[in-house]
Amino acid sequence: MLDQVTQVAILVADMKKALSFYSYVLGLPVIAKSDKTAEFRTDGVTLAVKPREQPGGTGTTQITFQVADLDVVFSDAKRRGAKVLVPPRTVDGGRMARLADPDGNIIELFEPEA
Repeated sequence: MLDQVTQVAILVADMKKALSFYSYVLGLPVIAKSDKTAEFRTDGVTLAVKPREQPGGTGTTQITFQVADLDVVFSDAKRRGAKVLVPPRTVDGGRMARLADPDGNIIELFEPEA
């Protein structure tokens, strides 16, 4: 079961331009920044900007769902025909996997550390 949306990411061609647009033009506070991502605070979910060259994805959006049991949710989605981009693996703060929707947008499943 998908518990909640924790992040929505826009995949961009130029990180510098995107960072300037979302922080300066729109005035969103930057809460994290690296070469690979910039995250902005909103009143709801985190908005992230990431380079478009995410492996396997062809869309322009990534949405991250928090899940209680990554293995169960991943297995169910794969069994139902989801295109697997990244199988479950350990990352900072927990475990994640990535799937693609029919348009190539990235669906990330994230299970936080207990």
